[in-house]
Amino acid sequence: MAKNADNTKPKKPKKKKPNLLRITLAVLMFLIQAGILMFGIIYMNLAALVTYVILDFIAAVFTISIVYSERNSSFKLLWVFVVMSIPGLGVILYLFWGFPHRPRRIAKSMPLGSDLRIPEAPPCTAELRTGNVAALGKEFPNQEKIAGYLERSGYPVYPDQDVKYYGLGDELFPNMMEAIEKAEKYVFIETFILNEGTLWDELYSLLCRKADEGVDVRLLYDDFGSIFALPWNFGKLKSRPGLQVAEFNRFIPFISSIYIGNHRNHQKLCVVDGKVAFTGGVNIADEYANLVDAYGQWKDSGMRIRGAAVWSMTVMFLQMWTYANSRKSKEPENFLDFYAPEAMEQTPAERSGSYTLPISDGPFGKGPNRPAEYLYLQMINRARRYIYISTPYLILDNEMSTALCMAAYSGVDVRVVTPGIPDKKYVYPVTRYYYGRLLKAGVRVYEYEPGFIHAKNIVSDDETALVGTINVDFRSFYLHFEDAIWTCGGDAVEDVKKDFDETIAASREISLEEWESRPWWYKVIQALLRLISPLF
Repeated sequence: MAKNADNTKPKKPKKKKPNLLRITLAVLMFLIQAGILMFGIIYMNLAALVTYVILDFIAAVFTISIVYSERNSSFKLLWVFVVMSIPGLGVILYLFWGFPHRPRRIAKSMPLGSDLRIPEAPPCTAELRTGNVAALGKEFPNQEKIAGYLERSGYPVYPDQDVKYYGLGDELFPNMMEAIEKAEKYVFIETFILNEGTLWDELYSLLCRKADEGVDVRLLYDDFGSIFALPWNFGKLKSRPGLQVAEFNRFIPFISSIYIGNHRNHQKLCVVDGKVAFTGGVNIADEYANLVDAYGQWKDSGMRIRGAAVWSMTVMFLQMWTYANSRKSKEPENFLDFYAPEAMEQTPAERSGSYTLPISDGPFGKGPNRPAEYLYLQMINRARRYIYISTPYLILDNEMSTALCMAAYSGVDVRVVTPGIPDKKYVYPVTRYYYGRLLKAGVRVYEYEPGFIHAKNIVSDDETALVGTINVDFRSFYLHFEDAIWTCGGDAVEDVKKDFDETIAASREISLEEWESRPWWYKVIQALLRLISPLF
């Protein structure tokens, strides 16, 4: 090793001193966290009994309130089980997902039961409608009480309406496009699912063209229902002068999910100039028009009405639109601006013999303002010869199951059609679970073999039919906003019955022996899913 001139060794650089401040902070933070953890463990051990008693008391209070609420018994059973089995956490889950929230904006925009008498168009006043229920009763005595119930719940009866039934979405969409093509004032469209594709491209091009012509075009879709199909800013991207695209209940994780995930807008309708309207099970996506292969043949349905009854559907849309845009617009919409008096004009030559009654329903009605479920029950209970029902999801509460069984026991020909190919694998076992009680009572159950049946239809005694968005499940009866058209008499009822006959002919009947021979593991899965089925 070399030495300096003075024969001394070169000095080595000193070792860098450690960062005592950083180490001190790290140790301090560690000690603080360890202390908090130890304190928490010791405190929880000391306070475990007190905490447990408090949580049990809170759970008991909530359980009592659930039991004495006016809600469905199956809902009560589910939430009592959750709240009592996991005190504390169960209460939190109930507050987030089970408690009946009613946001102020919804209460302001939509009166109880979405009463279609609010607001009133002059020709739709109660004084001018009083004779319609009685007139219906003279022609169809067995249906008068149903019409009277719906009338008292806020849904007026309209005589001599032009009603057309569609047995497939393939048939409905061309007629809807044709009606939009002729629009002069406004086009209102509402859908649960909106997905881009061939159908949407054609519709959007048409809507843009009508907007350029000065037509007021509005499109409302459910943001939760379209969450897997559309970008978050879809409405902003597609809106343009004359064409407003809005989402119902924008989904914001951890905030809106408290109640928005439950209360979805499942309505599907199109209103043109207040003169013609469409509704049914069809959403705006290619599978609903069988443009793509999704679960085999997609069997859906719909109705078109022309005449005074379109006013009710106009109000349905405007109520939902007002709520969806209440944060943007401070001025309330004047519904009467969209009233079409010419739609009320009916001449004797135009008598169709069809009484028509559009209804809507939502999650905030009470008592008689639950028209979806009560209408189903009344149609089942008043059936004399037969009642046929098609639904993509069959999740029955005790009241609905009992009504179907009692009708079958009484000698009524009760038939239920469900999908042969499901779209939701977790719902399918629950749907099949409910076959058992029905089959034992004599209800005939069919599965549509060509594919997925999405139609939500009822027809009874060659007199009355219901077509709309209402599934036979908890969500449609208690959680979603829905709409449908109840019609009595006329060609549309015959067409619905004919379509049922063709659908049943293409379906496979399920026997009680086949249902009872299910594997044991499948029965276990069904039982577990059945417990939480009110959440599906």
